[in-house]
Amino acid sequence: MKATGFIFTLMASILLFACSSNDTSAPGSPTGVSVAAGTTPGTAVVSFAAATSGDAATSYTVTADPGGITSTGTSSPITLSGLASQTAYTYSVVAANGSGRSAPATTGQLRFYAVVETFHEPMTQPNDTIFTGTFTFDVTNKVVSNLVGSLTEAMTMIPNPSPPPAMIYGGPMTEVGLAHQLSAAPVTLGGVGGLLVTTFALPTTNTFDPSGFAPGGTQYYGLGSGAPNPKNGGVGNAYAMIFVDTADPTTALAQAQIDMLAYADCTAGGMMMSTCMTGTTTAGYGSDGTMMGYPVSQVTTER
Repeated sequence: MKATGFIFTLMASILLFACSSNDTSAPGSPTGVSVAAGTTPGTAVVSFAAATSGDAATSYTVTADPGGITSTGTSSPITLSGLASQTAYTYSVVAANGSGRSAPATTGQLRFYAVVETFHEPMTQPNDTIFTGTFTFDVTNKVVSNLVGSLTEAMTMIPNPSPPPAMIYGGPMTEVGLAHQLSAAPVTLGGVGGLLVTTFALPTTNTFDPSGFAPGGTQYYGLGSGAPNPKNGGVGNAYAMIFVDTADPTTALAQAQIDMLAYADCTAGGMMMSTCMTGTTTAGYGSDGTMMGYPVSQVTTER
């Protein structure tokens, strides 16, 4: 019995040692923290990636300061509510598990803005092309992120009741979602420093033949390589480009900045055969848009 008791005690000690040696460690700090304006005022959507160090987190807590507003979830993204309008917040994300908490991953001071950009379309009246979107501005680092929104424009051929011509352009507005900010180029326009920021329908900048999105192009990307026209099953891209004054994004744009605004719709709803629907100025890019469309205004307001 004594021997048996000794064996059981020894086995228990070994098991206890094994369990203690497998204790978890606290997770590392999250990475890639990104903050976008929520769909309703006073909200923000915080996205992040799990750390590659430490053990797995079981929860994440997001905090916005000033005010110490918090929200907790088990994965990205996490939505915060109760934010004051027109206020700069710093956001931090902390990972946690049963063994502890990570150091916070913290952003700079962030503000949210809404933007409305209008392109006059002489050939599709009474409809103009309008980009409506939101973006995040890092006041600390002068960086724009999460420019997203929708592009609405008229590019439908409808019968002309008094030909010729047999068809005219106009009809109902079409809408294209733009959710991929893939470019933010520093520029100085009219003596003002800022960023030309572009958001796309697809997770690629390829819009025009042979590739890329340099404004002034007109032909759908890929036709030269034998890809089908979007109206025949091909995949077309679209984009909108805005100007952000990094000293104050709400400053009214001068003509030098308006001249550099641009859009292109190379999706099936915005195509004229193999030609994209575009809006540019001759002053900025050497030509007006494919339907003579050109930018006339951009209004940016803080949310």
